[in-house]
Amino acid sequence: MTTDDSQSGGGTSKVDAVIREYDLVGMGAELEDRWVGADGEEESTRDLADYFNQSVLESAIEGSDAPTLSGDIQQVYQSLREDDADAPLIRSRLEQSGVDIDSVMGDFISHQTVYRYLKNDRGAARPEQTPAERKENAINTIQRLRGRTTAVARQTIESLEKNDAISAGDFNIINEVQVLCEDCGRSYDIVTFLEQGGCDCHSE
Repeated sequence: MTTDDSQSGGGTSKVDAVIREYDLVGMGAELEDRWVGADGEEESTRDLADYFNQSVLESAIEGSDAPTLSGDIQQVYQSLREDDADAPLIRSRLEQSGVDIDSVMGDFISHQTVYRYLKNDRGAARPEQTPAERKENAINTIQRLRGRTTAVARQTIESLEKNDAISAGDFNIINEVQVLCEDCGRSYDIVTFLEQGGCDCHSE
């Protein structure tokens, strides 16, 4: 486990400032642990930026008169970031409850900011990976992104239907990514392709 923020000195970066403002105790150490894979799986700076921003939003909501909105903070966060059909209502409810949502979103950070913070402020470095570990991490990343894409697609359809923009009825999301080998014409699910180490034609 890396050193906790309270023990590593007060930083001057935007990340440190936001951590202090929203009382996100231990966030810096958690970001580092997740990035270097302290628990066995490395997380991308994009995922970490989303996690950080959701934590900021959740802290702001919990400190307001609209704590019920924190029930599904990921959905609230995505609606605000994507400015979807639910965003105006969410903004209105937050503002009525005393949340300066423009100020809160101004405290959100990018994945580049996360990377600079981890490398420059915390001196974090990822351990060298074996080819097998790189492949496993790539598969985990793809599966996580595929799950997220499916969830966002479902949420978008449900939101549009709720606001009478479309008529959907019962539906399922089929989210497939195929790899087509131009040498032999075979196609594979992306995860299968990676797990077996490429196309069969290269081992025949």
